[in-house]
Amino acid sequence: MSRIMIAGTGSGSGKTTIVCGLCQCIKDIGRTPSALKCGPDYIDAMFHSRVLKMRTGNLDSWFCDKTTIRTLLAKKEKSSDITVIEGVMGYYDGAGFSTKGSSFEIAQITDTPVILIVNCRGISNSVGAVLKGFTTFQENSQIRGVIFNQMSEKLYPQAKKAAQELGLIPLGFLPYKKGGALESRHLGLVTADEVVHFKEKIDTIAAQMKKSLDLEGILALAETAVPLKENEDIREAEEKEKEPVTALDKPESTGLQDTAGNKLRIAVAKDAAFCFLYEDNLEYLRANGCELVFFSPLSDKKLPEKIDGLLLYGGYPELHTKALSENETLKSEIKEQILGGLPCIAECGGFLYLHETLETPEKERFPMCGVIAGNGFGTGKLCRFGYMTLTAQKDTMLAAKGETIRAHEFHYWNSDNIGADYEITKASDNTAASGGYGTDTLYAGFPHIYFYGNEAAAKRFLKACEMYHENNIKDVHAISYGMEEKNDIYRIFPELAEAGGLDKNAVKQAQKHWNSIAKPLYGLGKMEQLITQIAGIQNTPNVAIDKRAVIVMCADNGIVEEGVTQTGQEVTAVVSCNMADGISSVCKMADYAYAEVIPVNIGIAADCLPDGTDVNSYPGLLNRRIMAGTKNFLKEPAMSEEQLTQAVYTGMNVVKSCKEQGYQLLATGEMGIGNTTTSTALACILLDLNPQEVTGRGAGLDNAGLKRKTEVIAEAQHLYTKYKKNPLCLLQQIGGLDIAGLVGVFLGGAVYRIPVIVDGVISAVAALIAVSVFPAARDFIIASHQGKEPAMKALLKALEKEAVLFAELALGEGTGAVMLFPLLDMAMRVYRENTTFEDIQIEAYEDYKKC
Repeated sequence: MSRIMIAGTGSGSGKTTIVCGLCQCIKDIGRTPSALKCGPDYIDAMFHSRVLKMRTGNLDSWFCDKTTIRTLLAKKEKSSDITVIEGVMGYYDGAGFSTKGSSFEIAQITDTPVILIVNCRGISNSVGAVLKGFTTFQENSQIRGVIFNQMSEKLYPQAKKAAQELGLIPLGFLPYKKGGALESRHLGLVTADEVVHFKEKIDTIAAQMKKSLDLEGILALAETAVPLKENEDIREAEEKEKEPVTALDKPESTGLQDTAGNKLRIAVAKDAAFCFLYEDNLEYLRANGCELVFFSPLSDKKLPEKIDGLLLYGGYPELHTKALSENETLKSEIKEQILGGLPCIAECGGFLYLHETLETPEKERFPMCGVIAGNGFGTGKLCRFGYMTLTAQKDTMLAAKGETIRAHEFHYWNSDNIGADYEITKASDNTAASGGYGTDTLYAGFPHIYFYGNEAAAKRFLKACEMYHENNIKDVHAISYGMEEKNDIYRIFPELAEAGGLDKNAVKQAQKHWNSIAKPLYGLGKMEQLITQIAGIQNTPNVAIDKRAVIVMCADNGIVEEGVTQTGQEVTAVVSCNMADGISSVCKMADYAYAEVIPVNIGIAADCLPDGTDVNSYPGLLNRRIMAGTKNFLKEPAMSEEQLTQAVYTGMNVVKSCKEQGYQLLATGEMGIGNTTTSTALACILLDLNPQEVTGRGAGLDNAGLKRKTEVIAEAQHLYTKYKKNPLCLLQQIGGLDIAGLVGVFLGGAVYRIPVIVDGVISAVAALIAVSVFPAARDFIIASHQGKEPAMKALLKALEKEAVLFAELALGEGTGAVMLFPLLDMAMRVYRENTTFEDIQIEAYEDYKKC
């Protein structure tokens, strides 16, 4: 472990440019960097995380005490080879006219060697005075090296000599190049195009740095940092972490047993309009027993299911007012939920989003959520910037009357109804003003709050979330999977009561049309049957399957502890994110078939990819995570009743969303290490199969692995056969979340009248469970192929379905189901466009099936 700080003589000296370029250079040599930011700035951290895909965070000594700073840094150092800390403003600039919260203070607290960036544009010999002033201004300045920015190669030898005379290590220079630096602006990265633009620029900067910086010297200096684990207070903090505590660290905590790992579910707005998030706040919530569920106010029509709290952080709502305003269903639900007592923190952009109206930069007003009366408007300048203290004027969710919260502001927009529940005192000059809204369940205002520096406020928020959960959990526990009565399934999933069967008239008309086409009767065999079935599903002989998608449920399985796979659970996260990026096998095949891929994180175990990228907020990966993978079913039930219900509803809601977006045909897929074990175990119990005969090698087990997998499935059969007549309860015991989500997809197909294609054995098990609890779902299911897994033949027979393809497929991800799309397309060309017997004035064949 090693670390270095890149500090500057002032804002605009090139810190972010050099930090990003340096981190790219470190990545290029095969090492793993992480980047932290001094102070409360979240925009520079966005460069680190979104452009360079690195773990990031903040180190802020105005918010946090020394032990917390060192502990946070020690934790983050464990995930990388080198930590690069980016300074804030000028090296000695802190709150007001002091060093409190400055880069200098962070360097001293963490005992980190500092490289000073000197912007040399417009000066030459004066660099010596600048260096001497910065190195001697404070005792033990921590400044060990220097990089000269915007300096010509000809002047560098003299500058190098000036640095050496002061005992500093000269580490190179960067010449001035037009467009060769990252622009300084108040708006951060807002679009994918910008990310690409900045990544290209950083690659160019890194290439220059490799020529003119002493990279080996920088790395060597970083290695001189004293390991933080040697500090006594760090060891004490680590020992304290080992002690068992509840999510709220309160003895009377009820210890909820019905959510994922005793976790509260907190919904977090995250998209182009809401992107100013302290990653450390999210880390704090996870560390204190919370499950974070991300959603987009720009595109999601509903809040995530069964949430206990809501975070609306800052961003650019003023740049997306039209899209936010037009999302009426989500706005209404947010207002209803907040007014109904859902605990919510709404900062800056989130605060504006809760207003009645919000202005664009062009002064056009759009309706927002309407929780707070008033209008948000632009001022054209930075309204309030810097550190401040909030003093509660009454008892609120985050603080009792008279208690204080430390915060930070940075906003260009204002409100004509700013609130008055807190007295806000600026740290720079002690001026005070009223602002913010505080109730028992709401904090809304412009100031941003950092949880690690305000743990009392953070725990009060968690307590409010727990109380909200407790008040709503009784209804959840009323759910039972006994289903002794036929109508019990409608009690659990009332939406199914609205589902009907095939439209017989549409089926009849479609078959009549097939028989009228100038070709041998039933010449296209199964393809004619499938198109006719789809006509019955769509209630019309005018079949349309042009807009289609494959829904891929991604989840991990605790049973991998038993050695039933050859790879670890980290593969699930990597492949799922590859799907989101459009580079996995199913994506290539779906692209050829003009289909979308919708990967759903319903239970991926890993929070981060190996490079530190957050899986739960990965672009393109729909985050509906119920829990971080299921439990080991040989030791305990894979999931709870509530988690199973949530997973099934997740699948149904994804289908509902697809229906609303106009999708006409869906395929099913899955991604999850260990899921051929769970699916085969379910198949063996439901169909009385012999594990020795139907257990397959999955992704390629050797003989020893196959033997162990067979033993595990046989043990599952012994433990859980008693649940055979109760398929949902059996699924709860064994898992997985991907199968449960797919059960919801098949049920959703029946509810929202969309044909759903079965893929391989995992998808087929889900289809069988769906049909077992709701037989009408069978009419909406289409089989694609009989894959390599031995249990598939028995599953198709139980489903009363015939496969179209027999190609020994075993790739998974929904690839076999996607293969059916082009075949259906070809059949549709005949169905729509072929001449009829009437067109060519020939008498039609007599239907021998009616004879």
